[in-house]
Amino acid sequence: MIYTVSMSKSEQELLVRRLKGRLEEKKALDMVIIDLRERASFTDFFLVATGTSQTHVAALAEEADRFFHEQKLRVLSIAGLPEATWVLVDGGDVVVHLFQQEARGFYDLERLWAPPPPVNRRIEEELTEKPEKVKKKIKPPKPPKPAQSERRGKVKEEKAAKPKRAQSKSVKSKKL
Repeated sequence: MIYTVSMSKSEQELLVRRLKGRLEEKKALDMVIIDLRERASFTDFFLVATGTSQTHVAALAEEADRFFHEQKLRVLSIAGLPEATWVLVDGGDVVVHLFQQEARGFYDLERLWAPPPPVNRRIEEELTEKPEKVKKKIKPPKPPKPAQSERRGKVKEEKAAKPKRAQSKSVKSKKL
């Protein structure tokens, strides 16, 4: 009988470590376990490994499938098996990604799912704790006013720049 069971965190960690050991026996290379419990809702762990050829990747996928069945855990799906350049074995709490070397470098899941640096985590925590800070609108600063002497000079320049109107002089003629 195959069924899905909710496991404790320590049981999940033990399961993924045992699966890693099983794939090591089959000569999987460069294995990495990525803990996603705090960052993803669809799974708890990724186990990423590399195989040396199409046949090797397919054999690793079959071994992961066999491991889940022995643990009486349901495999939700296996994708990519015919080509075997990237095979995904979805075990629910643990998703196994098996690559050939070139495909692993191209997709680079470790970089994509790497945890954020500690500085970003702190900023993220501050933003989630105090959302009102995010809502404040920041107005751009006003340009500084010119100094008093600069303003006087500007006024004089403006007056000097205006053309002067010719003043009409009325000439009174004197009677002789």
